[in-house]
Amino acid sequence: MRPEDLLIIHTSSIIDALRKLDDTGRRCLFVVDENSKLVGSLTDGDVRRYILANGSTEGVVNDVCNKNPHFATTYDLLTPQRVALEYGVTAVPIVDDEGQVLNIVFADGTTLARKESLDESVPVVMMAGGKGTRLLPLTAIIPKPLIPVNGITIAERIIGRFHEGGCNDFWLVLNYKREMIKSYFDELTCDYDVSYIDETVFRGTGGGLKLLEGKINSTFIVTNCDILVDLDLSALIHTHREASNSATAVVCLRNYTIPYGTVEIEEGGGVIGMREKPTISSLVYTGVCVLEPEVLKYIGEDENLDFPDLLMRCIDSGCNVGVFPIGEGAWLDMGQVDELKRMNVALGGES
Repeated sequence: MRPEDLLIIHTSSIIDALRKLDDTGRRCLFVVDENSKLVGSLTDGDVRRYILANGSTEGVVNDVCNKNPHFATTYDLLTPQRVALEYGVTAVPIVDDEGQVLNIVFADGTTLARKESLDESVPVVMMAGGKGTRLLPLTAIIPKPLIPVNGITIAERIIGRFHEGGCNDFWLVLNYKREMIKSYFDELTCDYDVSYIDETVFRGTGGGLKLLEGKINSTFIVTNCDILVDLDLSALIHTHREASNSATAVVCLRNYTIPYGTVEIEEGGGVIGMREKPTISSLVYTGVCVLEPEVLKYIGEDENLDFPDLLMRCIDSGCNVGVFPIGEGAWLDMGQVDELKRMNVALGGES
């Protein structure tokens, strides 16, 4: 489903709106004018109340819709899902400076976004050298990139998504069981290029990138080998360059509910407040980041360095480091056995 599937022109009939609400299976549409600018929202409840009040389905959407819809702009990172949850609305549109609807974020964190293929082939580097200890005993036999998710290896699924967005050049940074991974990819028939970088000692989630210095001389994307993200690559690269960032991390708003009541105390032990099962919202790094090649100079030769530490070095050195937010439903992580099962189900497999 695309964002435009949930848009309806304000001059459309109420009957057309009812059909569209039924066809999409969603309880909400967003009303736009002839220039695709947001003018209102329309729910099945709005239509129902109109029919009950007027005794007729005659009329147009403009007569029925809510003219003061909740919305967010492209500059709001945390607003959309929070607005949906706080006000109990089904979805929140994200609009640009002209008021045109670009994305739609639902209360469950899923996102509909207009996607365009890249105008250029941006290299993608997959960090695929780790031992995958959180997935033992599976990874004692199979390296994590080759673990199948509903019949297809996770590495192929990751590459496939980037390839669909216009990427053709892929680099695999390998260490653990690297010959097995190379043999697998060498046997594949594919319409993209795969190159290998051998990491002879473990360098952490960021240190291995140093081995790419001099090999990639343009903007590139880094991804972990155990995650799938539903990305608009064109928007990601545009955001990165528009902000003149050295690094742009793809982040997700995650909500965590503490299953207990929490207690706030003052000095001396007196209770000053209590909250029943509070929900904490945090921006979480998904494992995908856009980098400029100059970032590699902040990694030492043969240094073991985690990726978050690399980004902090960039920040401390005065580089621009930004974020590109996606909905919670647009990110799947198979780093642990339970998450691997969830990913398998999400991609059509059995639990």
